[in-house]
Amino acid sequence: MKRNNAFVLVEILIALAILSIVLLSVISGVSSSVYVISGMKNYTNAMLIARTRMNDFLLKNMRGTDIKDEPVKGYDGFKVSRVTTRFEHPMLDLGPLSANVTRIIVTWKERGKEREYRISYIYQTQ
Repeated sequence: MKRNNAFVLVEILIALAILSIVLLSVISGVSSSVYVISGMKNYTNAMLIARTRMNDFLLKNMRGTDIKDEPVKGYDGFKVSRVTTRFEHPMLDLGPLSANVTRIIVTWKERGKEREYRISYIYQTQ
């Protein structure tokens, strides 16, 4: 009788060890999924901010001063910059082109690291 009880106890201990290993891998997968989902949420917010700011710039006939690290209302921790420079293509030597490029850069901090999303628009100047 004692031998059967000891065998059952060993079976339970082995089952618990296997169960703990499986649960540890499941918890690890869930925590990494939560990290990826929150990162994609921030990336999507940055994309929406950048596109909205670019559309505003286009509606103002591509006029306005440059912006540097301006906080975004409604999106805590996000900052936006807009820089307009003369467009020069590195592969083409066509001489002076009357074109500008405007870049919208959205930055935010995620888990202690600086992240950014950029979009650009090239347009002809008069």
